[in-house]
Order: sequence, then C-alpha cells, then structure tokens
Amino acid sequence: MNDAKAYYSARVPWQADHSAFVFKQYRSADVKAALRSLAGGNCAYCESKIGAVGAREVEHYRPKGGIRGEAQHPGYWWLAHSWENLLPTCRDCNKSLRQHIVTPTMSRADVEALLSKRPSNSHGKANQFDVRGTRALDANFSLDDEDPLLIDPCIRDPTNELSWDFSTELTLIEPKITGASVSPFGAYTIRTCALNRAEIVLDRIAALRPMRAIRTHIVNRLNRWNGSADDLSDILAEVAALKAFAEPEQPYAGMAAAYISEFEMEFSRWRIERGLAAP
Repeated sequence: MNDAKAYYSARVPWQADHSAFVFKQYRSADVKAALRSLAGGNCAYCESKIGAVGAREVEHYRPKGGIRGEAQHPGYWWLAHSWENLLPTCRDCNKSLRQHIVTPTMSRADVEALLSKRPSNSHGKANQFDVRGTRALDANFSLDDEDPLLIDPCIRDPTNELSWDFSTELTLIEPKITGASVSPFGAYTIRTCALNRAEIVLDRIAALRPMRAIRTHIVNRLNRWNGSADDLSDILAEVAALKAFAEPEQPYAGMAAAYISEFEMEFSRWRIERGLAAP
C-alpha cells in the first residue's frame, strides 16, 4: 500500500490521472475462496448462486476508484485491500450494465417480452455509494460517521430494510415500510444493484416454485388433520424441509426466509386454535 499512498498523496487536492493506480492483491485466489465461503457461494447483494456460471467478482463495498457524482473524491483507495470492504458479488449487481427492470404492473409475459429487446438503460452498482452522514476523504476520517445507504449484509440486517411481494407469480423485492416510513436503505440498494432486473426476477420464480408446492401440501394436510400424533409428526418433518430453503448456502435465502416466515405465522395460528404447543 506504500505505492498507493505515494500515488494519491501526490494528487492532493485530488486530481484524476489517466494512468490510475492499479490494485491487484484483492483478486487473489485465496481471497476469492474466503469470500465464497463467507456467502455460501451466493452474491452478497442479490443472493443468486454465482459460482457455477463463473460470474463471481470481488466487490469493493466502498468504491476504490472514485464516487459517482463526486469528482473531487478519489475513492476509498486506502480500503482497496481491506477485508471488511470486500464482498462476493455477481457481475450484474457489481457493474453498470444494460438491463431491464421489472415493475409491479408487469406480468411474466411482459418480462419475457422485454428480454427479446435490447435494454436502453444501464443499471448496477459500479461506483455508486451515497451516504447520509459525513463522507470519509482519507484514512484519517471515521467510517462510522458515514451511514451508507447501500446495505452491507455483514453489518446491516437486510430483513429490517427489505420486504417481498408474494401475491403474484413475479416476486419483487421492495423497501420495507414501517408506519409511514419507507426504508431509505432498502430503496437505495434495490435501485443501485438492480435487484428487480428481468433475469433475476424470472429466476426467483423457479426458486420459489418448490417452496410454494411444499407449503400448499402442508396446508392441505393441516386442513385434513384428524388429531393423529403420527400425522402431526409427518407435517412437522415437511415444515423442516421447507425451512431448509432458507439455509445460508441456498440461493435467494432472504426471499425464502421471508416466504417461510409468512407460513410460520399461519402455522402458529393453526396450532393455537387446536391447543397445541409450539414445536
């Protein structure tokens, strides 16, 4: 990092250079392996399974090479090799790419029709990084004063900022609403990382399909239950199978956890109505 420090110190106040400083060590194989283990092979933002298609990237949560909209900021270059600033991501979340974004009024047919057309707008994080507090300009500033809008799942629990709409076949992720307040962290992260892009919305349909099937089967068994202890034991086994979809190594584990949470509230009411203790 001494070379990087000399490079940036020579450009204070900040002046961009066509031959920008190149960081390499963060892309080493051992770093990629550790990040893969950290996230169970999933993208830290969209939770898609990225290893099989070779689309894994080492993402700098705080951009190392500049901030969109802030020409006088050099980027968080001093964090380029900091473990706490690295996340495993997919290409579509990490880069600014031409992508279609799905809106709540669209049908599956609408989304599939979109994919036959070339996207006109680019979406994805790239060097976007808005903060609500005081932005750090160098290592002498405290990162605790920044309050970033982009969710770092290692620091800010996404379940407190994001919600899901399971009412239609297209499952869209939405900012959580508490009272009259819409989560600014959820809204910014969804928009910045294009979390409702067309390809991933269609992929989530397939991921949710077996969960919907298991849930329907369980509900049908609950409606037919005649008080048999053995039957209840089998039902609980199916509930456990459903919960397995929310294990950290599963794709879209956050979506699965939200879907299962809705079912668990329904299951809890069923048990209370029959005077059964919680499992």
